[in-house]
Amino acid sequence: MKLSIVFPALVLAGCASQSGTMQVGTSQSYSSLKDQREAVRAVKVLDVIPPGYKSTGVVDASRCHRNTLDAVPLDDMVLTDMKVVAYGRGADAVTDVQVTRESGLLKNCWLIITARGTMLVKD
Repeated sequence: MKLSIVFPALVLAGCASQSGTMQVGTSQSYSSLKDQREAVRAVKVLDVIPPGYKSTGVVDASRCHRNTLDAVPLDDMVLTDMKVVAYGRGADAVTDVQVTRESGLLKNCWLIITARGTMLVKD
């Protein structure tokens, strides 16, 4: 009886742990190209926090490589996705950007590529 309760809970926990900003594959939404272009131009990636900027939190975006017949998503794709999310949250820049690759077998992916950084706004 306990096993029948624990197992579904573990499966659901694995599904719930995915980022809300995860996309599958290399597809791009063409319905908002203008917004994506504005986000990429507006949100700068900085090595250090310059004077006049303050941190507003962490931002991330991920891509799931699910189909082995498709190309693996590139780092540039998840960086663009992260900039779009940061732009939507009012950021002017991001810093401390890291791109990681991890197994996604427990999340119905072969590989998960994630870009994570700290959002910055001008004072």
